[in-house]
Formats: sequence, C-alpha cells, structure tokens
Amino acid sequence: MDTAGAAVGELVPELFAKQLEDALVSQANPSPTSVSPHTIPGDVLAFRKHFPTLATKVHLASNSKAAISDVVIEANREYLESWRVGGAPWDLWVAKHEELRAAFADLIGAEVEEIAVCFSATQALAMIASCFDWKSRPAVVFDDYSFPSVTHLWHAQATRGAQIRRVHPDSNQEILPQAFDEALDDQVRLVSVSHVCYKNGHRLDLPQVAQRAHEVGAYFMVDDYQSCGSRPVNVRQDGIDVLVTGTLKYLLGSAGVTLMYVRKEILGDLHPAFTGWFGQEDPGNFQVERHIEAGDARKFQTGTPAVPAVYDSLAGINLIRSYGLGPIGAWIDHLTATLMAALESEGFVVATPQDPAKRGPAVAIRCLDVERAVPELAKRDIIVTSRDGNLRTAWHYYNTPDDIDALMYALNELRSLMVAADRCSVGAFTKASPSMTP
Repeated sequence: MDTAGAAVGELVPELFAKQLEDALVSQANPSPTSVSPHTIPGDVLAFRKHFPTLATKVHLASNSKAAISDVVIEANREYLESWRVGGAPWDLWVAKHEELRAAFADLIGAEVEEIAVCFSATQALAMIASCFDWKSRPAVVFDDYSFPSVTHLWHAQATRGAQIRRVHPDSNQEILPQAFDEALDDQVRLVSVSHVCYKNGHRLDLPQVAQRAHEVGAYFMVDDYQSCGSRPVNVRQDGIDVLVTGTLKYLLGSAGVTLMYVRKEILGDLHPAFTGWFGQEDPGNFQVERHIEAGDARKFQTGTPAVPAVYDSLAGINLIRSYGLGPIGAWIDHLTATLMAALESEGFVVATPQDPAKRGPAVAIRCLDVERAVPELAKRDIIVTSRDGNLRTAWHYYNTPDDIDALMYALNELRSLMVAADRCSVGAFTKASPSMTP
C-alpha cells in the first residue's frame, strides 16, 4: 500500500480503520492455514512477510536493532555485486547516497538540501556544536531522558565555554513542556531533547517545547533515534530546527548511517569547524588551496560514507515509505495500548507513561532481575533488550497481537523475575501456549 504521498504528520485513522475492516472480513472467511485468533490488517501481514526472522522469532527489539528484511538483504547483495562488477563504481555509490538524502527528506517533510548523511547522532550534533564559540548565548539545555552519548557531547562543550542546564523528570517520571520554562532565557543557545526516551519509552511533546525554545531565540534540536520510522513526523509542523536519527532501528537499515535535518533558514548561520571532502561544495574538486563549504546541509558531512549501510538504509526507508507512516503509527499505537492493558490486567508494572500521547513505540516493564529475564525470554525465541533495570519491548508494523500473547505467556512463566503490582486479576495468558502469526 503506497501512502508516501499522504500528508506527513497525520495518523491517517481512516486508512487504519479500513485495514481493520478488511481484516474482519478476512477473519470471517479464514484460510485453512490461518492460526491467529486476532484481527490483523492485510497490510501488516504483507509487511511482515518481508522479515524472514519472524518465522521463528518474536522480535521486540526494534529500539536496539530492527529485524532484517528481504529488501535490505537484497540491497546488500546489490552493493556487493556492484563492487564485484564495477570494481570502484563511485559515481553509482554517490548516486545512492543522494537517493538516501532525498528519501529521508520526503519521509519527514523536508527538502533534500536540508539533509546531511553522517555516521552517528553524536557526530552529527558535534558538527552543529562546532559552529559556536559559546561566548554569547552560552547555555545549552537538555533533558535527562536524552541518550547519554548526546549528553556527553554537551558536557564536553563546557570546556569551550558552554553552560549546561538540565531538565529533570517530575515525580511521575514524566517531562512536561513546562518543565523547560525555568531553564530558558536569552542566554540559551540551543535546546536539545530526545523525542522518545531510550530507557522507558516516554515521548516528549515536541511542538510545545519547540515553541518555548523559539520564544527565547534558541535553536530546537531533536534526537529522534528512538522513534523515527514508527510514527509520522513533520519537521516543519513540529518547529524543529535540527533533527538527527539513525537508520538501524525503526527505519530498518544498518549501523553506520545517521541522517540529519537542518532547517534551510538557519543554514547560512551555521559554519562547522570540522569538515571533509563530502562537506565541500564540489567533493570532486581535489584542490588543497582553501575550504569551500557546501551551500546546503552537505556542509555537515565529512569523509567517505559507509556505502554498504547507505544501500541498506535506503532500502529500509523505502520499505517504510511504501506502506506509509500513518498506518504504521496507528498500528503501533494499537499494539502498545493492547499490551499496556494486558500488563495491567495481569499485575505487571510498567515504567512507560499510561497516556498514549506520552509514549512512543516502546513499552518498558519493571523487573526484579532483568539480567536473567532477557536471556530467559531469548530461550523462548522472544528478543527484547534492557535499560535502567527495565525490560524493554519495542513494537513495529511487523508485530502482531500474537506477539503480545507470546510475551504475556512468557512473562507469566517468569513472574518471579518481575515486579508485581499490588493487585492482579486471574492470569489470562497462563492457560495455553499462544499462537504464532504466519
């Protein structure tokens, strides 16, 4: 289903409703091989078929590394074949690099001139940090739910004169937009936030924080690594000045590629002190007389890109675009709401906000012994990860309610490793082994 042309930033609920309606019709006339008792939209099943790992595994680790898809496998083969046949076909590889910039721009509502291809989120933001001498407006504001690597970068700027201001979660372990107010004034150069927290799935209200940052004249920078590819984002509508995200998680690509958006209206004010030949106006002009900075976001690029990861990441993003972020986001919201209700019913304790508007594609479950719980689930072919003592589950368009059943069944077997709520209903997931979506 090609919804790449749908308005970016909308959840397209009518499409999701149509998918559910189609699935109900299919359920009323099941095929002889159907084993799932759940209503699953046809597009979800079609998407799922791209991921061979899912035939034997329940993959709930997209916030660490997405399941591998057939289109990424084929893209990797295409790269290797281009190398074998062409020897050093750099014109072809650079063209793929430019295709990746264009595909990502389309995905987030940007223009290609606003996109740079970098190696990591921290390296990309370091290029931005190098643009400032911190003599005027020296304050940097970041939230405590930022990924540590990004906070390390900002702390390091203190050696160059930056002043660090942190925004902490409240007693409910939430960070509301108004929590930034005390940290903001005319000395703030930039506000750096994580859209979704890596350890508990908390989702920040980006437009509200953007408005607050802009009211004091600060840049608003977003690390979208833990969300991009799981729901619509429109950098213009959300008031984002800089956005970074890697491709190895919800964008279904490989490590080694980070994509950075820089709003075109501020490009002329930013001149990175670090560069490389891919950051020059003409990378093919091998002169050594001077630095000729690219006139668009390419100025934030440095050296030779990770070409295999470029191929993989382009394939992953194009797969996402072919189904559309609207239906993808709606299905993930459906799954996380279903899981949250099941966990509460069964007496487990979550570290993720109950409010759907405050959570992303991950649900974190509190553990007594997460170091044992993760491998125990792996023995049951359920792939999860952990952070901050929580068992992290991450949900994508290839996941189904059958995956929730499998997880709940396993968690009930591992109850001694989990934090228990004060009250618990009769276990609905302890009676029979769950079915598996084909």
